Amino acid sequence: MYNWRKMKLRNFILIAIVFIWGCGGSTIRYINPSANFSYIKRVAILPFNNLGDDRYAGERVRSAFTIDLMSREVFEVVEQGEVTKALGGIFREAGVEEGRAVPVDKETLKLIGEKLSIQAVVLGSVDEYPSSGSGGESKIVSISVRMLDTSSGIILWQAKATKTSRSVVRRLIGVEEVDRSELTKDAVKSALDTLL
Repeated sequence: MYNWRKMKLRNFILIAIVFIWGCGGSTIRYINPSANFSYIKRVAILPFNNLGDDRYAGERVRSAFTIDLMSREVFEVVEQGEVTKALGGIFREAGVEEGRAVPVDKETLKLIGEKLSIQAVVLGSVDEYPSSGSGGESKIVSISVRMLDTSSGIILWQAKATKTSRSVVRRLIGVEEVDRSELTKDAVKSALDTLL
């Protein structure tokens, strides 16, 4: 009977470790020491640059970021279609070809702020994202995000989160890898946890 309890306790501890450590990864952040977030009521999340293998990674991460940020109920988040429409108008006026990456300078930030009645924008990039066909390989999702004040262009907050589907604990006990949508949610959550 004693061995049975001991074995149950050991299994419970192993399962707890897997859930605590879950996926491998890291997160780094910067918060501007002079930043005052209390005046920020409304934000827009701009399209994420995609440097990953998956063609739609930028859209997927932006969507996950939007949902997570909205669920925290700290800022009002402008609907993505409204953001796209406003950006299209601003870039057409500037003579920028659609679909091209546009540097967001101080004047453009002010225009975006005025058009959308926002105090800050969130910019991001997907640095690594596995393609759907990356079978037995360890998957990595890495994102970089930053929040800029629309009136000054100053970076208020910046974070980089990397999550991998294989951790040491998962390898040791042979637990199945986490899929890329879970890695995306974990990376977004880790990044936002450094802000909120």
